[in-house]
Amino acid sequence: MISEEVRKMLLQDDDGQIFVSSENVANLNLNNNLNHAVLVLSKIGYNAIPVLDNESHIRGLISMSMIMNAIMGLDAIRFEALETLKVKDVMDTNVPIVDESDELEDVLRNLIDHSFLCLADEQGVFKGIVTRKEILSRVNHLVHEIHNQYTLLVKETSNAK
Repeated sequence: MISEEVRKMLLQDDDGQIFVSSENVANLNLNNNLNHAVLVLSKIGYNAIPVLDNESHIRGLISMSMIMNAIMGLDAIRFEALETLKVKDVMDTNVPIVDESDELEDVLRNLIDHSFLCLADEQGVFKGIVTRKEILSRVNHLVHEIHNQYTLLVKETSNAK
């Protein structure tokens, strides 16, 4: 369990948010064709981005490698499939989702395996992402500043048998 003091230091910031708001996160609609997805992914330079439905619910993640796998044939790349296939046809529906009430410890545990986690409200509406980069930046700050705010003591352990 993360102590309240460590939690406060990790969340200490001008706005107190550890997530990037949905307005600042590139995403695709599940009905976009793959040609549009390639344009968005190559323009922003991220490995994967969230896929949303028309009501802004998180439905999946899409990456360039998923698109390439979908258009690869045995002997050629089927470029025409970029116009006919939709994002929903190739996206990964196994999306790591957290909400603002999740424990920080759970968020950290999930970030071990993912570079970002999607943040959603109770109805599944996309609110933003929590990135591993942001968390590591805060941990780095914590490691370098904890001694300025706290006196750390070594906890004595009992070796009683």
